[in-house]
Amino acid sequence: MSWKRPLFLLHRWAGIVLCLFFALWFASGIFMMYVEFPQLTQPERLTGSQALDFSTATLGPGEAVARLEPGDFAIRATPSSIESVAVRDGGIVAKSVRLAMVLERPAYVVRPDNDAQPRVVFADDGEVLRTVTPEMGGAVATAFVRRSGGNVSGIAFEGTVHTDQWSVSAALNDHRPLLRYALNDEDGTHLYVSSRTAEVVRDTHRTERVLNYFGAVTHWLYPTFIRKYPLVWEWMVDILSGAGVVLAISGLWIGILRWNRRAAPGKPQVPYRGLMRWHYFSGILFGGVTVTWVFSGLLSMNPFNLNPPRRPESDQQLVYAGRVLTPTDFVLPQAGLGRDAVQAELIHYGGQPFYRVTQRDMSTRLVPGNSEAHNLPNAASMMNRAPELMADAKLLEATLLNDYDNYYYSRHPEHGEKTLPVIRVRFDDPQHTWFHLDPRTGQILDRSTRTNRVYRWLYNGLHSFDIWWLWQRRPLWDICVIAFSAGGLFLSLIGVVIGWRRLRYKAQRRAALAAYALAE
Repeated sequence: MSWKRPLFLLHRWAGIVLCLFFALWFASGIFMMYVEFPQLTQPERLTGSQALDFSTATLGPGEAVARLEPGDFAIRATPSSIESVAVRDGGIVAKSVRLAMVLERPAYVVRPDNDAQPRVVFADDGEVLRTVTPEMGGAVATAFVRRSGGNVSGIAFEGTVHTDQWSVSAALNDHRPLLRYALNDEDGTHLYVSSRTAEVVRDTHRTERVLNYFGAVTHWLYPTFIRKYPLVWEWMVDILSGAGVVLAISGLWIGILRWNRRAAPGKPQVPYRGLMRWHYFSGILFGGVTVTWVFSGLLSMNPFNLNPPRRPESDQQLVYAGRVLTPTDFVLPQAGLGRDAVQAELIHYGGQPFYRVTQRDMSTRLVPGNSEAHNLPNAASMMNRAPELMADAKLLEATLLNDYDNYYYSRHPEHGEKTLPVIRVRFDDPQHTWFHLDPRTGQILDRSTRTNRVYRWLYNGLHSFDIWWLWQRRPLWDICVIAFSAGGLFLSLIGVVIGWRRLRYKAQRRAALAAYALAE
């Protein structure tokens, strides 16, 4: 009998703790519907960035990359540390090269293929930017705010941070450590400047910071002291959500077993009264969605890598690119980028070099990278070449999509995400592979297999109700999500109260029995 009491206590306490987490997840999920985690959106970034001006440039992309040394790409960052990476023998292999204005000067931002942090090479004199001082960062922040229409009179340097509550995302690993500046404006704005590229990479405002403690910080278990250690955070989420799935399923199963379908006339079919009766019926109504939400939350961590990568294979990328990125193919872009161009990236299409130029209004266009580049992509030519993506499989369909659907959609098209039109091609291979292609730039946007698409429904479909028909009919989507979240919150809070009452009752009963035994 000695093992039963500890096991009982463990079960009760585990139930209370998990129900408490359920309650926090449901409540914070409602906040997250309307308050996103702080980020620098593409419209904000383009508005605050200086227009490209390469009139003073003297180096082409190939010459700029040649100024770099393997030792320039020897470190990478995580939210918790700076790490060394293997340095490639021989020359630099650029994974991407981007044109930008850095510190009011034309520059190339070079990202290598060894996952190291990027480097900036100035296009006017070939200088490599190796140190970003607080004064430099302050100048960058001031210019960014001025172009965005803000007040620059109160900007103050708050220090260099490797990771804080609003910079825990791995998306900022290329830029750590970060220089943080306070604008001291009415919105309580903070700007984060990259110590690697001297660009503004994140902004936050007082209201979103406060509300996010009730939203994403709680929902994602994002306190800095946890999230800055990615493996610890992943294990914590996996264990809690996995245990939560077991608890929710067992609760539903117990509810089914306790339903007395053969009860005599006039006798209740549910053997509970009071708060337990409320818990029982709320479980019947909302237990199913509780299971699916906790289960899909577990899938957000992609346990055991169940969801394969959606990046095309290198040979598939070459079908349209024609060759790997070769900076020496590009001539100096002193003209032709356009007065509204804010950034440009080096790409190849059909073996020809092009600058993929992004305008301030988020539109993109291709500009020839040399005098021989002239064959621009279009939907018809890309469809004709689509069979080459999978030579061993039959092409089933190539379609031009002008509207979003359940497999290609954006919640925020105003941010420039998932632009239209797009080409979808489908193959009859064993994995039922699909590709989405951009007819404006000739790029492969993504690849998906049947596993990816099933996983999309199990995660996005169940967790966020990402059903395009429903999302198009807001506020119907909002009503559904809030209603189920409120029901799950009610169910979870009752579970906490019942568990706590039972623990107290057991403790009081044992104390009473002990007192009675002493009296005897």
